[in-house]
Amino acid sequence: MEQTQGAPEDVVTRSIRMLADHGYLETTVEQLAQAAGISRATFFRKYGSKEDVVFADHAATLERLESLLSRPGLPPRRGLAEGAQLVFRHHLDHTERSVARHDLLQGVESLRDREIAMSSRYERVFQAFLRDALPPSDDRRVTAVALAAATVAVHNAFLRTWLRDPSPVGGEQLAASLDQRVAWLCTVFDVDPPARGGLGPVDLVRVSDGISWEAGGDDAAARSEGPAPIVVVVPQGTDPEAAAERTARSVYEALRS
Repeated sequence: MEQTQGAPEDVVTRSIRMLADHGYLETTVEQLAQAAGISRATFFRKYGSKEDVVFADHAATLERLESLLSRPGLPPRRGLAEGAQLVFRHHLDHTERSVARHDLLQGVESLRDREIAMSSRYERVFQAFLRDALPPSDDRRVTAVALAAATVAVHNAFLRTWLRDPSPVGGEQLAASLDQRVAWLCTVFDVDPPARGGLGPVDLVRVSDGISWEAGGDDAAARSEGPAPIVVVVPQGTDPEAAAERTARSVYEALRS
């Protein structure tokens, strides 16, 4: 008797788990189709071969990644971070399938080769994005190739770490760390550095004596409790004592006025 047909994502997950539990070579497409409640011909039409079904969700994920990275004006650092998160969270959202695929790939070399080829497709998507997003330079193409490869390698390392202990809490912690590592990669490649404002290196100078003041006018209750220390931030290379004295005098005069 034919079983009730499951949703496409459920079929993919169950098929991968069957292949992992019962053996990739030993399990036939007919058995996968029967478990899915569909005919062999329908299984081939929807999911392809046994190898195809193992990686069936990657095509949709690659399309989502390309769509994300096609947003106009997307900075390189942000694009890489959001792209890596999109792929990583796809695995978090489909834990059962990702774990089953990981278990299956441990014992099937041909599938591991296919996984390497799949990683190359992600690299090419990131490369295409970076070639457009990076500022013009003589080494833009080389930087795009290297940074795309590094981003995918870091993502895969975090993914393998999570798959060894696929807990939701651990996944969220790794997702946050992945953001930091992608930002670090961009810093290493001097790509899209975050804006830096302010004075640059500074010294902190404490005016030890502080000041005391008494409010003028009718507000006699507005009185300080005692000398108030002042800490002054000055650019390095400036005479700190002179700058602190000028600042203290300005504050004192402002309070007296």
